[in-house]
Amino acid sequence: MAEATVAEIAHRLGVSDRRVRMLLEDGAITGRKLSSGDWLADNDSVIRWQHRRKASGRNLDQVTAWAILYELSGVRAANLLSRSTFARARTKIRLSNAADLALSVAARTTAHRFRAANAVKAQADLIPTGRAASDLIGSDLLADTRRVAGYVPAGTTVAEYARTHFMVEDPTGADVLYENTAPGDGYTEPLPAVVAADLALSTDTRERSAGLDALEEMKGAWLLSRTS
Repeated sequence: MAEATVAEIAHRLGVSDRRVRMLLEDGAITGRKLSSGDWLADNDSVIRWQHRRKASGRNLDQVTAWAILYELSGVRAANLLSRSTFARARTKIRLSNAADLALSVAARTTAHRFRAANAVKAQADLIPTGRAASDLIGSDLLADTRRVAGYVPAGTTVAEYARTHFMVEDPTGADVLYENTAPGDGYTEPLPAVVAADLALSTDTRERSAGLDALEEMKGAWLLSRTS
């Protein structure tokens, strides 16, 4: 785990040392407190916090966010929204670039980090996303079976899933469970736009690039389908 001092993080974020310590104390940024009282922050956690801050004010409600991802995946979502809200969702797709789309739908779910005793068994009952389902977006990323990444089944909480699949909560863990917040019967099978949106918020440069490229291609295909 790459770590940085409070002063280094404060300089990177353009905030005071006191603000960084508050974020660490509150758990907004993950880190560890040394016996001296000083903090070391997890760099990946800092990047995730930056993503969340950028998304502030741009987040959509859960239903609209899911509807956009269904539409981009080629699944009609008009029945999920009122006519006016559906129109706004379509406008959002037309006017947003891939990065803005990824940020605006980010609040539809929450990612929880764990350490799995057995990654293969822990992944088995999930709806895969991110690197675990990278083949769905036609990228050159190889699926990573060493890490867990997926949405828990509809009707199941993250805590329940983790308990029954021998996963230990760890803010710095590489295994990620996403809450299944999709409307109706929930999110039941992997969709390209969901995989791409999750990759687009990755702290890994190659994963983020692959996710953004895929979202941009899906948006182009979506626009073309409405003009042809």
